[in-house]
Amino acid sequence: MRLFSLRYSVAGVFLLAILAAACSQPVTFVHMTDPQVGFRDKTPPFSQSDTLMQKAMAAANMLKPDVVIITGDLIDNPDDSLQYAIFARNLATLEMPVLLVPGNHDMLGYSPERRENYLRLRGYEHFSRRVRDCVFIGIDTNCIKEGDEEAEDAQWDWLLQELAAARNARGVRHIFLFVHCPIVRESLDEPEDYFNFSMEKRSRYLGLLKEYGVEAVFAGHTHCDYHTTVDGIDLYTGNPSGNVLKHGRTGIYLIRANRDGLEVTFVPS
Repeated sequence: MRLFSLRYSVAGVFLLAILAAACSQPVTFVHMTDPQVGFRDKTPPFSQSDTLMQKAMAAANMLKPDVVIITGDLIDNPDDSLQYAIFARNLATLEMPVLLVPGNHDMLGYSPERRENYLRLRGYEHFSRRVRDCVFIGIDTNCIKEGDEEAEDAQWDWLLQELAAARNARGVRHIFLFVHCPIVRESLDEPEDYFNFSMEKRSRYLGLLKEYGVEAVFAGHTHCDYHTTVDGIDLYTGNPSGNVLKHGRTGIYLIRANRDGLEVTFVPS
């Protein structure tokens, strides 16, 4: 009986060692944003947008991340079925799980009808997904930017629940938030404009993220890149995978989340 118990214990320890090794492997993910099929490519068949998105998908497949997250502006005009068909066809070439949040161009005016149309096409507007020791949470910033208090309140309650679950989950080391519109681009006191949250909203959301230990926020919307840190939270605004503005470059980001923190690498596409 003792011999059997010893063998069982050794086997159990070996199994636990394998599981621990698997859990300690860095989680890799790709952040891409603003493929925006049709942006600065107004004439069908939108071949420039199509080509840029094909390159982004190919780059992601070569990197073989655990998951890809796209932070909105999937297309330029939600009423254009060809733009959506191009986006859907290219998205289907990804060889790993993908998570999405909507951008402002995916609705072009937040309303119950626009929201329902997006949900009919994509199935969800926010998400929470765990990959080993990382929790990925995405929210819709359209209701926040456009002042739909009822929709924002419902999403806020959901976000609170997911953040609490992530903070209390055993083995979680990293919590990340994904949004379309940046909370801020360069500094907490920058003026409010089209490309950030209002003063009131940025204070409210950053306070919540700090309370629940969110490590980084990934955004898009600007078609060029920014990075700042507020209260220990890294705020990354990404270059687009589609056409650029200002100092932008076309590409995607490979992020490695390990015990020491994050390694964020821009990959031109």
